[in-house]
Amino acid sequence: MVAPLLKLEAVEKSFSGVRALKPLDLELAAGEVLGLVGENGAGKSTLIKLLSGVERPDAGVLLWQGQRVSFDSPRAALAAGIATIHQELSCFDTLSVAENLLLGEPWPRRPWGGVDWDRLCAEAKRQLAQVGLDVSPRSSFGELSAARKQEVAIARALSRRARLLVLDEPTASLSEPEVQRLFAHLARLRTAGVAILYVSHRLDEIMSLTDRVAVLRDGQLVGLYPTSEADLNRLVRDMVGRPLDQVYPHTRSGVLGAPLLELDGVSRKPMFRDISLRVHAGEIVGLAGLVGAGRSELARAIFGLYPITSGVLRLRGETWAGRSPEHALDAGLVYVPEERKRQGLVLDHSVGQSISIGFSDLLARWGLIPNQTENARIKQAMSSFGVRATGPEQSVGTLSGGNQQKALLARWLEREPEVVLLDEPTRGVDVAAKAEIHAWIDRLAAQGKAVLMISSDLPEVLGMSDRVLVMCQGAISTELRGAEMTQHNVILAASGLYQAEAHSA
Repeated sequence: MVAPLLKLEAVEKSFSGVRALKPLDLELAAGEVLGLVGENGAGKSTLIKLLSGVERPDAGVLLWQGQRVSFDSPRAALAAGIATIHQELSCFDTLSVAENLLLGEPWPRRPWGGVDWDRLCAEAKRQLAQVGLDVSPRSSFGELSAARKQEVAIARALSRRARLLVLDEPTASLSEPEVQRLFAHLARLRTAGVAILYVSHRLDEIMSLTDRVAVLRDGQLVGLYPTSEADLNRLVRDMVGRPLDQVYPHTRSGVLGAPLLELDGVSRKPMFRDISLRVHAGEIVGLAGLVGAGRSELARAIFGLYPITSGVLRLRGETWAGRSPEHALDAGLVYVPEERKRQGLVLDHSVGQSISIGFSDLLARWGLIPNQTENARIKQAMSSFGVRATGPEQSVGTLSGGNQQKALLARWLEREPEVVLLDEPTRGVDVAAKAEIHAWIDRLAAQGKAVLMISSDLPEVLGMSDRVLVMCQGAISTELRGAEMTQHNVILAASGLYQAEAHSA
């Protein structure tokens, strides 16, 4: 019998007396794709840190290629052949793509010792070409889209000739075509004998990509079985410890009120152009499209972060010019951004500060905010939105991704807005938190709010929306309703092909 490439025997890890990982036994063979799933806080991140050399186990044995090892740094893990792509990219926006790609490797030098930038960029271009990525190595990394940044990070890991590739939520910022390109890379690596540990909240990816699935709950391995023997209900039950209905909720009556948000010919070139849409009271409208299609830019412009150069925007039937986010909030319109850590939260702030900043102006009297009233409102919001924390004083940066997202939603929804713009509302959250957020979105519509929801998760945008608008290259290319709302049609419309196929049919 061939020895496993990686073997963990009774591995444990605790932080400040809290057991993050209980005695864990796990094996991974060369050429195998092992899916790792679990709720936020289940121990997935801790396991990744142990394998990548960020942390060392408190007890147990880690065997790598049959030898007992203990990595004292990420460099040691990488040198051994374990490459990790973390969910939060460890790259530098102020450096070039080439510098980020070759960071930590010996750079080519000129005779006098200076960096040979031409050779450096040539090597970076070669590595990018190996994964089919057409990005200028001299361009600034900070100017890339979130999807491009993720692809460069993947190219950097693949160029290290790793024997084990650990991927933590690698598709969170990728569109469907980019996801398929990543899967093609992983298939080639698997054929070459590279082992892959694939960590994702997206269970459809786990089901389609992996050979086996390992399920963590409260730091313990509660399930390990071939993917062929798994189904969605089993995975969810193992993850959360209880049955969970995965059908997207639709408790709203379906009776729509007057349009609360209207756009007629709204443009801000080159971001988006000639956008016309309506969102009625009691309606959830999905906004789909590829990364870079202009969806997020449109939402930010509606919220007042970008000025609109032409067209008419109306709120509650009256012409409205979103001059600033403050103006939008006063008008009853809120926006939850796609990147909570970069655009929504100050990670050093407390949970209480992160939540109350959204509605503290509503509590002020003569410029002063009563502490008792504010604290009571914060605790009420944390309870209502299920934010798990030791208390309002805990740093929001120490919360899991799902709890950070709940705190961000609590901040804005506590204002009781009439129009809600949601940009990737469940990105990077576990299946239980995703179900809770879906229930809140459904309740917003049931209460007569107008919801415009941007999502790259096709099952989500189709399951939650009453109708779907698809953007392509800065314009709305298609509106899908009823039986037309399929993943196939969304992908075609996002690529600009839906109308052509409909005519040919």
